[in-house]
Amino acid sequence: MRNICLTSKFKFCAGKTMAPPSTPTRIGLAGLAVMGQNLALNIAEKGFPISVYNRITSKVDETAGAPVDQTIKTLSAYLEKGDCIIDGGNEWYENTERREKAMAELGLLYLGMGVSGGEEGARNGPSLMPGGSIEAYNYIEDILLKVAAQVRDSGPCVTYIGKGGSGNFVKMVHNGIEYGDMQLIAEAYDVLKSVGKLSNEELHNVFTEWNKGELLSFLVEITADIFGIKDDKGEGYLVDKVLDKTGMKGTGKWTVQQAADLSVAAPTIASSLDSRFLSGLKDERVEAAKVFKASGFGDVLTDQVVDKAKLIDDVRQALYASKISQSKEKQQKKLS
Repeated sequence: MRNICLTSKFKFCAGKTMAPPSTPTRIGLAGLAVMGQNLALNIAEKGFPISVYNRITSKVDETAGAPVDQTIKTLSAYLEKGDCIIDGGNEWYENTERREKAMAELGLLYLGMGVSGGEEGARNGPSLMPGGSIEAYNYIEDILLKVAAQVRDSGPCVTYIGKGGSGNFVKMVHNGIEYGDMQLIAEAYDVLKSVGKLSNEELHNVFTEWNKGELLSFLVEITADIFGIKDDKGEGYLVDKVLDKTGMKGTGKWTVQQAADLSVAAPTIASSLDSRFLSGLKDERVEAAKVFKASGFGDVLTDQVVDKAKLIDDVRQALYASKISQSKEKQQKKLS
């Protein structure tokens, strides 16, 4: 029987089967934390016996590259010709193409598959972007069609993207676009909070209302939810206590690098990446703010009186226009 081994960069546990001992499993999943665990449960729930494994018992956070190569090297020693390896983590597409060629020399099939949807998506249905060996895809298509998110009138959120590292490339650009979208939403919030002086309750109501119209999206929805969460360990709202410092996993940077290499303008994504770089420079920003305030600009917004209703509508339209602008960037990438 041909076997499938799906690898992930998420670590959770070692040595566990999700099928009765006597039941042969068609698919194994190596690497489980929040995403991997939920994906395994999703697969099992859909009726596919699955074995899961992790090389260490503690959770680790490793980047793309060498750790994945080591995992694949270890797995390949136990696989037979015709077996499939699927990398379900965020990966540089050229690494996927290199690995597919190396596995082909061993008689193994290889897919690089983007997985989108986070913890909830992995458990209840993610968007899947497989690329690589078409033979491998054809063999596992029945599993992916059932595991993927199901959209009414559209069907499963999975399709074979293409050869080589195309699945990882699409996921990379998907994440880059998400970077831009999150930055636009963050700037809309900043204007409403800093200029309009909206309370968290008002922000919750505004974003909830926006999510009923042309701005309807998962990111706007969860932004609205965030504003409504109170701190269960103290007073006030949780959003006001979150450190204004963020990191990244690399896919946004890869998107900007590829756009530059292909001479494709991606200003929204590039600007969002710059904002993340600046976000990480917390100490420098604090010192810069002191200089800014000492120069007489620190209270420039304090005494302004604004029409809240007009400001909210202006920001809504600006956010919508910015999203349209970013969609043109996406179309430009598609045409290129």
